[in-house]
Amino acid sequence: MKKLLIVIVCVTCFFAIGLRAQEYPRVLEDDDNFILDIPYIEYEDTVGDTRALAAELVAPKDSSEIQFSINPTSLADVAVDTPAAVSGEGACSSATHAQFLSCRADVQDDFFELQALCFNFGDADERAECFSEAETDRLDGLEECDDIEEAHEALCEIFGEDPYDPDLDDITFVSLDDIAANPNPYFPLVVGNTWVYESEEETITVTVLDETREIEGIQAVVVQDVVMEDGELIEDTHDWYAQDEDGNVWYMGELAINYEDGELSDIDGSWEAGEEGGKAGILFRAMPVVGEVLRQEYLIGEAEDIGQTISLESDESTDSGFECNGGCLETLEWTPLEPDSQETKVYLPGTGLILEVDLEEGVRVELVEFSSTN
Repeated sequence: MKKLLIVIVCVTCFFAIGLRAQEYPRVLEDDDNFILDIPYIEYEDTVGDTRALAAELVAPKDSSEIQFSINPTSLADVAVDTPAAVSGEGACSSATHAQFLSCRADVQDDFFELQALCFNFGDADERAECFSEAETDRLDGLEECDDIEEAHEALCEIFGEDPYDPDLDDITFVSLDDIAANPNPYFPLVVGNTWVYESEEETITVTVLDETREIEGIQAVVVQDVVMEDGELIEDTHDWYAQDEDGNVWYMGELAINYEDGELSDIDGSWEAGEEGGKAGILFRAMPVVGEVLRQEYLIGEAEDIGQTISLESDESTDSGFECNGGCLETLEWTPLEPDSQETKVYLPGTGLILEVDLEEGVRVELVEFSSTN
């Protein structure tokens, strides 16, 4: 272990020459290796030019001597004004790496912004506490970036390396009248249909409006989703869905209007297919297949919900009397942007969503009332 520490100290000292804005080296390990992670360090080369270095130094644990070598796939040594190179085997892994670099850059930006605030504390103890908080947030943020990258890599294993670029021009979408005549059983988008859900804290009312919104030449159905907490409006969202001639339901985007203390707070989570890189996803197949994983929405860094069909024979029920009797669709849903968060959803044919369970928090959202116009 002494040899390991000596190498780490020497490497760290070497790169400490000419340091500027940076992320500091971290000592890590996995099952097989010790790792010295150098995510971003600026240094001056032999002719006085400022450059930026990023690398991993790896030392096998099974060696009689701890000797670090550079992982060549991690090495980046560029002029400071040059963005880090994006690597990947295909579109999916390249996008994953680009998002990872973006995430780390955002963390660094937040770190230095908080440091700028810290310098303006007159009290030394408050200033020290602020700097400590900035460093803690930075390390937590970098760890979150690693988790998000891992979640995206897992999706690349599922979906493959091809670009996600559904061609909606090759799909025939149907009108409101056609949907009313043959709705998807798990999400009947019939005008006037209303679902009321309750959890311990919230009441959620979902209504299919007699409205459409044209998105990429498609007449999408407008569904209003209103969230109330203790009688106070929390969220008023307009979701946009479309159904194709096969009965599949596509998610085309949403305008999420969020409130705090009765006042407009933000529109975080809003996106639209065809705008700023947003792309439609599939919420439900007309005939779901157990095990299939679907991209339900797609706007990088904002809307990346994923759904997997895990059962067509769910036997759940609600306290308000909605029962599956072994005939419900059950899905597992998550987003790589929040890797620790997962939920299951249960859909009763002809009714739609009857139960949602947050697997992390244990919160249950149950359907208490369904009004159908069919």
